[in-house]
Amino acid sequence: MTIFNNKEILRKSNLADYNDSFNLATYTLSVIDVKEGREIVIYVLEFWNEVNENTHEIWLDLIERAGFYPYFKSKQTELDYKGSIQGRIRSSFFKSDNLPNIYFHERQKKIEILISKGCNLAVSAPTSFGKSLLIEEIVSRKKFKNILIIQPTLSLIDETRQKLKKYANYNIIVNTKQQPGKQNIFILTAERVLEFPDIPKIDFFIVDEFYKVSGNRDNRIDALNIAIYNTMKSRPQVLFLTPVVDNLSENLREKYDIKFFKTDYHLVNSQFEEIRHNSSNKKRKLFNLLDSLVEPTIVYVKTPNEGYKLANEYINYLEGKNKLPKKNNLGVFSWIDENISPNWQLKRLLSYGVGVHNGAIPRHIALNEVEYFNNSLKNTDEKIGILFATTSLIEGVNTSAKNIIVFSKYKGKNTPIDYFDFANISGRAGRMGKYFTGNIYLFNAIPEKDDFTIDVPIVDQNDISDEIIVNLDREDVNEKERFDALQETDPELNELIKKNLIKIKGQKELVNYLENNIEKSQRFLVWDSTPTFEQSKQTLGLAYTFLHTEKEPVSESFFKRQAIISQNLAYGSFKKALANTFASNVKRASKKKKRSDILNSTITEILYFQRRDASFRIPKLLDVLGSLQQYVFKKYNLPFGDYSIFASLLENEQIQSNLQFLIDFGVPASAIIKIQKSIDVDISENEIKPHIRNQINNSELLAYEKEQLNRAIN
Repeated sequence: MTIFNNKEILRKSNLADYNDSFNLATYTLSVIDVKEGREIVIYVLEFWNEVNENTHEIWLDLIERAGFYPYFKSKQTELDYKGSIQGRIRSSFFKSDNLPNIYFHERQKKIEILISKGCNLAVSAPTSFGKSLLIEEIVSRKKFKNILIIQPTLSLIDETRQKLKKYANYNIIVNTKQQPGKQNIFILTAERVLEFPDIPKIDFFIVDEFYKVSGNRDNRIDALNIAIYNTMKSRPQVLFLTPVVDNLSENLREKYDIKFFKTDYHLVNSQFEEIRHNSSNKKRKLFNLLDSLVEPTIVYVKTPNEGYKLANEYINYLEGKNKLPKKNNLGVFSWIDENISPNWQLKRLLSYGVGVHNGAIPRHIALNEVEYFNNSLKNTDEKIGILFATTSLIEGVNTSAKNIIVFSKYKGKNTPIDYFDFANISGRAGRMGKYFTGNIYLFNAIPEKDDFTIDVPIVDQNDISDEIIVNLDREDVNEKERFDALQETDPELNELIKKNLIKIKGQKELVNYLENNIEKSQRFLVWDSTPTFEQSKQTLGLAYTFLHTEKEPVSESFFKRQAIISQNLAYGSFKKALANTFASNVKRASKKKKRSDILNSTITEILYFQRRDASFRIPKLLDVLGSLQQYVFKKYNLPFGDYSIFASLLENEQIQSNLQFLIDFGVPASAIIKIQKSIDVDISENEIKPHIRNQINNSELLAYEKEQLNRAIN
């Protein structure tokens, strides 16, 4: 054997031979400090039980030399191998002083040292790097009074909360209704940071998925930019975390003295395989591949509809081959039956161990899907082996699989995924300590790599929005004439427009409209908790007309539909909204369309409305419109509307204020509604957990709902 860098060398049969294993180890020693050497070590770990036992100690020394101390300590304990004195000294250096039995790998240790020195860092590293361990290390030191962690999604907020809740000396805050204590960990979205009343001075500031600050990557950059700008005024120590990017804004690095730490260091390998196909056999190739894979697999798809379609067709494919697995009986099924429909297609798919993950799935179901998926190799009846996922899973949840299948080359209907998207998707293959090698199966060509430098609008100010500019201090603005032109002469209106952080031009046009249509506006806009349908339609129509920032068309029929579904959800239930919308959709549908297809598309429609429109867009629009109509009408000593109750009912799914944190903890709203009638709304959140525990045996609760409540508060 002479060609040591050929992966064929790593076949189990070769590694079982002493000479082959020893010769490979000798070669690996010569390249141990570069990527090739580390990859060989990881492949050897993958086949560890087939490696010749007489070479184990040699490989252990190489694992340690590679800086893979988490793996080294695990194997050292397993083999009862003490190693050399130098090795023991080195490994003790990599042990965390604060996290029991945790060892950093080489690059993590470098970052940990820089953090200890008080450096501000932006870390660009692969998905499998272990960035979340750095967050826990910072918290475990108990050095910082107030820590702020900005996460892009509620799922990541809950995941971070679960990891940090054991640090009882900190009060963990995940929404704006909670009260800070003496020491706090704020885990919030950027929007919630801006909404939080009187947030205390932050000592350590962490932004996860930091690339989303860039104007090239996300449509929510205004809130994130302003949240960072405001927080940095008190000069906290910072840690910005991102998947691998090429560079970071020089202006940001200089302004806040941030070191850019970029590494491709990883503790898992990636194995790519191209699946050759044509348009006629693409699905068959996918289904054959899925049928051949044993370990957990994520299939990347462009849209929820594509995910459902492929998942259903795969089940049909298995049925046609008489290979349907034994049915799961998941606890969530009783909840689906009671709150959505026994005929929802997701229930059938989950029963056969196939999940679909997208932005419309209720959060508690999505969380459980991921848990079932992560446990799929365990001896349990509650398992999912395949997930058809959109970017909701890739960007919003920290999970990994043995296999990633990149089936679609688009993100959404028509937007091609670029190299950064591709790297983020494929980076989910493999998991440190679980899947040493991740397999990525490609149904399309890898996108051409392009340079991705994270631009930061608050400092670079290239193509910066009006909404960001007006929230900067004038001395920090490059285009001062533009800044001055955006200011209103009335200080009260000026502050309102800044705070609202939505289309400045639209806000100003809306104020002018209200000024010129006082009588008409008074008829429809002056309401509080219970608007009539016409008031809802006219109010939403006005808000969407002037403030809407999305691409969906706005029309009379659109306003009507938004108003109907909003009122059904605010004053009825999901099932009421579903039943009414389903009846309407049946009337409009072609006679050839199956009722089951109409039902499933309606469920997706209402779920999306609840997650996107009811939980965020409409409350935001109502808040902005409410503030502007109040400003105008008060000038003329006229009554004004108050939309806060209606917006809260929509946003929080009819949950009383002191129990709203349970939604963020992944508890179904149905469970909270059942117990809240027995819990006084005046009980503070700091004292409420015993009252919730007293209700867990409430006879109205499903077993699944009890389980979710228990998990949230214990």
